[in-house]
Amino acid sequence: MEIIKKRIRTNQFKGRAFTQVTLDDDFNVPDVRPDIDKIIQENGDIKIMEVRVMEGKVSVHGKLDFAVLYISGYDARPIHHMDGSIDFEEVVNMDNVAQGDEVKVSWDMEDLRTSLINSRKLSVRSIISLSLSASCIVEIEAAQQVEDPAGVCTRTRRIDTSQIHIQKKDTFRIKDEITVPANKPNILEILWNAAAVDNLDIRLTDDKLSLRGELGIFVMYSSEEEKNPLQFFNTSVGFSGNLECHGAKEEMIGHITARIIHTEIEVRRDSDMEARNVGIEVVLELEMAVYEDESVEILRDVYALDKKLTPVYRPVVFDNILMKNQSNARLHQRIKIKNDQAKILQICQAGGHIKIDRTQINENGILVEGVVYVQILYVAADDKVPVNSMKGMVPFSSQIEIPDMDDTCTYEIAPVLEQVSSTMQDSEEIEVKMLLVLSAIVFKRVKADIIEEIREEPMDESQADQMPGIIGYIVRPGDELWTLAKNFNTTTDEIMADNSLEQEQLSPRQKLVVMRRAGTPQD
Repeated sequence: MEIIKKRIRTNQFKGRAFTQVTLDDDFNVPDVRPDIDKIIQENGDIKIMEVRVMEGKVSVHGKLDFAVLYISGYDARPIHHMDGSIDFEEVVNMDNVAQGDEVKVSWDMEDLRTSLINSRKLSVRSIISLSLSASCIVEIEAAQQVEDPAGVCTRTRRIDTSQIHIQKKDTFRIKDEITVPANKPNILEILWNAAAVDNLDIRLTDDKLSLRGELGIFVMYSSEEEKNPLQFFNTSVGFSGNLECHGAKEEMIGHITARIIHTEIEVRRDSDMEARNVGIEVVLELEMAVYEDESVEILRDVYALDKKLTPVYRPVVFDNILMKNQSNARLHQRIKIKNDQAKILQICQAGGHIKIDRTQINENGILVEGVVYVQILYVAADDKVPVNSMKGMVPFSSQIEIPDMDDTCTYEIAPVLEQVSSTMQDSEEIEVKMLLVLSAIVFKRVKADIIEEIREEPMDESQADQMPGIIGYIVRPGDELWTLAKNFNTTTDEIMADNSLEQEQLSPRQKLVVMRRAGTPQD
């Protein structure tokens, strides 16, 4: 018997794992850089280079890129910087993982500390938390109907599926050029810079991914003026563009995260050959999964009047999208300088990164708790240390509303920090404000029995002959018209016609006349 099947391509969650990695290394100051007197600020970023999935374990290869801004008393220009990287490779045990599975790796930088060993040597230490989430694409072939329905009775059911159409990584490159503000002098050397994406809007269109947003740029530099005084400026540039995303449609559901994986900011000369332009190249890495909700009708049961049909079932488990939602929380905190720090003259730049400490499913959805680590660079009231930095923590607790969620659900949360701003309250205190956006996609586990094949055997004539041609039947609790028709070798339409029934719903103790049929069921 030929079976027409429907292929369902869906995602199945396989498990999570968590590990911490301690990175510790020493670095010599490059020969072209002067000695270090005092470290002002350090920044770090994790880049995941390779994720290798093996049976029962996952190997994560990455590196910590760091940069240090420091004061030197041995040079006419006191502010300098150096950078470097620390490689790491960690093997994480994940019991249910197999080759071919998709493993997403997210990270939190618990701590980044730099300290002086001597004026030419630096110690860099960091604790990295790696969170791994494993899933696989499941190809399910479910029977929908039989090729030749003559003589066969079929019963179907509808199942809702979130079919995954696209799962991939891609990059989006932003290139632009900005000009130094008119009231600022020419650039001699860029000492420190930062780039951050703000108000990012990602939309699915037909066969494309549309991106629009703003790039916030901070540049601190030594100028070409006498004694090379320190200068800085903040600006933003808008960007937009499309990425090819074959098969995407506007009505599909996209779970797409973006992060900066490369920033290059360099001095360029303008038409007058003056160093007043800054070239910007930023690369965003996008991790995307695109789903389409579809209601699929599949075979639930089958039998025939003139032969014995035995459906072979296979239990399957897959994950459907329950909901996609986000919470926006406006955070603010006042941060004071330490007692031994120089007072604040002017704020240069403020930034931060998010660390999620805990997530908990409750009756309203997902409670997310954590902290935003904030770092502020400022002009200091100290001629020997013209710039300094201060650090602070902003705790948060935010609820993502997800109705009908329970402990069997799986979810992914993408945190984004936007609209970071800072205001001087006085020479010792700064107020920081920011918008925390927590986007969640939640999957509900669905279990179903699908028909893989139908075995066909000749009817046992002796058993059929023993069955009475007509019987009276009293409906019991739980009886269904389909089950009665199958058990008594007839059809639901015949029972309804013989008993003048207008609907298939049966009531306990209802009396029915059931007549056995043979051969092809009537329409």
